[in-house]
Formats: sequence, C-alpha cells, structure tokens
Amino acid sequence: MTSPMTFAGPKARDELAEHSNANSWPYPLPPPLDMASLPWPGSPVHLPSGQRLFVRKTPRLPGGLGPGGETTLYIHGLGGSSTNWTAVAGLAAVHSTGLAVDLAGCGRSDPPLGGDFSIRTQVTQLAELIRATSAVPVHVVGNSYGGYVSCQLAARHPELVKSLTLIAPAVPDLRLVRDRGADPRLAMLLLPGSTRVVANQLALISAADRAAGMAALCFGDPSVALASDLEAAAADLEWRSELPWAHSAMIEQLKGLMREYLSGPQRKFWRAAEKVKVPTLVIWGTRDRLVDARLAVRTAEAFPNARLLIMKGAGHVPQMELPDATARAMLALWSQ
Repeated sequence: MTSPMTFAGPKARDELAEHSNANSWPYPLPPPLDMASLPWPGSPVHLPSGQRLFVRKTPRLPGGLGPGGETTLYIHGLGGSSTNWTAVAGLAAVHSTGLAVDLAGCGRSDPPLGGDFSIRTQVTQLAELIRATSAVPVHVVGNSYGGYVSCQLAARHPELVKSLTLIAPAVPDLRLVRDRGADPRLAMLLLPGSTRVVANQLALISAADRAAGMAALCFGDPSVALASDLEAAAADLEWRSELPWAHSAMIEQLKGLMREYLSGPQRKFWRAAEKVKVPTLVIWGTRDRLVDARLAVRTAEAFPNARLLIMKGAGHVPQMELPDATARAMLALWSQ
C-alpha cells in the first residue's frame, strides 16, 4: 500500500474556485491565532452510555455579534483532534460558543466502548454529546471524516442540528480514474490482521516526521506550516503516541469509513444529504490531495439548501490554512 506520506493525489484545480456562491461575513474579526498557539482548554464529558469524550471549549466573545446562547460543535478528521479547530473556533466565537470534540479513540478521548468504531456509533455518541452539553440545536462543522459523520448526524438527528458546514468532507469516491483523491488500495485495510500490521508501521515513524508528512499531505501550500507549528504538532503527536490505541484507532476509523462506502454502496452518503434541510455550507480547497475538489459541486448540489466555497490554493484543512475566510463563510451562513 502506498504510504499516505507520499501519495500524490489529484492535481490542483484552481479553476474550480469560480463555482463558489457562498457569502462572506463583512464585519471585522480579530486576528486569527497561529497554528502553534495553545489549544482551548477542555475537559472530559461522560455520556449516559458510559463513553468518555474530551471536549475543548471556546467561550463566546463578550459583546458578540450573534443572538447569544448558540453553540457550535466542531468534528475533526482522521488522524486529527480537537486542536485542529483552535484558530477558526476563536474567530467564530464572535457569534457562538465552540465545542471541539475528540472523537472516541482520538486526542484525549477514551477508545469506544466495545471497540466499535462504526460511523453509526460515532453519530450516536455525538448526538449524546449535544444533548448533554446544549439545550438547543447546534451548528455542526466537520472536516474530512468528521464531515462524513456530520452529514449522517444531521440526517439522523435533525432536531439537534441548526446548520451544517462540511469542510472537504470524505464523500465516497469510487470513480475509475487514476488521479482521484483517496488511494483505492486503502481497501486492503479490510483484510484480516491489517490493523496490527499498519499500526506497527506507523509506530516506526517519528512524531516529527509524521507532523511534517501530514503538513505536506494536507496543506495546499505546506510552507504555511512554520517550524513552530510543526514542533507543536509533533509534541501533541508524541503525547498521543504513548496511548496504546493511538495508531489502531485511526486505522479502525478508516476501516469503518471504507465499510460505509462499500455497503450500499456509495449511495448512503448522498441519501443522507437529501434528508438534510438545514442551511448547509460546503467548503473545499482546490489543492486537496485527499478528497478530489472535482467532487465539490456535486456535493453541494446534493443538499437541498447549500452554499459552496471553493478556496483557491487551499488543501484538505482550510480551517487551519485560511481560518479567516473559513470563519467568514460560516458566520454568513449562521446569520442568514
């Protein structure tokens, strides 16, 4: 299997930016925090099911522009954590309180009870979390794998979701083309015993090399990740690597996503999108190496009430690369 650190993915699609139709919040925002900034503080939340999830809280700024009392739930992607939302959650705090969750088995959260990494279980846990932390529907923002999970959450629990923002969501891509996003050989992970083999290989890569590799893979322009950013990311990865489930959890989540793609087969995501009636924002980077930007227009069109923002030059994590533009599009959605 090709290493995720070296997989080239599709070429840049800067021309797709002209398809954007999302609005932008026109009012002043504070300067975004650097990627190396300390993350927002957090604490564990014990769900009624017994699952423990770690959640970071970004308090709403005093005198914010929103109506007050609103909450935004941020859901990270594969290999990520709640720290991926530090900058954009700080900007969006002019409108609402932010809750960035570490999914089960990720960041500082416990692994899922019974070792169940299925999408359905992730959605059930997030619904529990919303009910435990908010008295009203929340804005949901998800990136990559978190975007896929967010779509399922909005479709299955519409009473809990006020708006939906999907940033480079991990939509199914089973096209028979050579320059697609996800490496089709990832299906080999479904073979028995693959988790232990791949986890052992990942454990051999130093935290510094993994941080640099993820920046090269996820950022449209890897040079935006400064030495201080990479050092902060490596320190976090080093801490997480001491957890016995750190590598296997990411692999099991990926396997759960692959099973979703292949059981239905890919209609499962698109059928869920058709059910989402709340205002929706789809954000994509034209230089996304993991999920092909050519899927952005189709994805936005799958939702009954969606806007689209395709960011020229951004990669797979626009919320980290271009937090100001990402926050402005989110704030415009929330204010409509």
